[in-house]
Amino acid sequence: MDATQGGVETSDGVRLHVTDSGRGVPVLFLHEYAGDHRSWARQVADLGADHRCLTYAARGYPPSDVPALPSAYSWRRAVADAVAVLDALEVESAHVVGLSMGGYTALQLGLQHPDRVRSILAASVGSGSDPETRAAYLAETHTVAQELRAHGAAAVGNRMAEGPSRLQLKARDPAAWQEMVDQFAEHSVEGLAHTIAEVQGRRPALHDLTAELRALRIPLFVVTGDEDEACLSTGLLLKRTVPACGLQVLPNSGHVPNLEDPRLFNDLVRRFVQRVEAGTWPARDPRSRTTLQFDLDRAESVAG
Repeated sequence: MDATQGGVETSDGVRLHVTDSGRGVPVLFLHEYAGDHRSWARQVADLGADHRCLTYAARGYPPSDVPALPSAYSWRRAVADAVAVLDALEVESAHVVGLSMGGYTALQLGLQHPDRVRSILAASVGSGSDPETRAAYLAETHTVAQELRAHGAAAVGNRMAEGPSRLQLKARDPAAWQEMVDQFAEHSVEGLAHTIAEVQGRRPALHDLTAELRALRIPLFVVTGDEDEACLSTGLLLKRTVPACGLQVLPNSGHVPNLEDPRLFNDLVRRFVQRVEAGTWPARDPRSRTTLQFDLDRAESVAG
């Protein structure tokens, strides 16, 4: 599997570190807030045998540039950066796999640039979207930014890694959990603080975008852990809203399923991409949307 690394310059002059490896149908991986391009190593090592795997470190995550101004960070910039990577690598359209923050970017990429997206696998997407928890989520984004600047990435990363949706990784694979902690400590404090305040803290809630999501015709596969409480309700929202959405809830799993069980996650990606390429990923039959088990009156009217 050949691999190349290089830089891509965005429309506002930010340099992004990009890796391009493997051959075949292109898959663009978008990392979560706590990770970077290295988070996808277990996916690239496996899927690169029959897919062209594209990863990059988001702005604010070395070795990509870390802009100093908060105005250089936003969810719209994140979408534009994904397009810049596709343009620079001369990829007309790709399957997009996003985790958490990357999953949000993947969905917005599909909404804003549907011609560039073959499919979307959004894993652990939707933190802070549910109206019941949104106020607490927004408050936490400010707290995390303050704590980063006061105590540094290593201290915040250690506390984050013991959080309610990371304990599952620690129990399942302590070495992968420690690697996540160590890599978080290497991140830029300013990059992390700007990202959580300006990207995470200012992005629209998915629960407020149901009209746009209802019009999304791109195949969508939502993957969420059953112990990732922050994302479960949004997974159901997407299933019930996006016409061609499938939902996989993983048992005893948290926020980073690509690290908790890479083999399972890779199989989900591979099978999804294969079905989309074969044209067999279905849109939901509208008759399945009733909450009744039999709905005899409807069945009788259809038969008549």
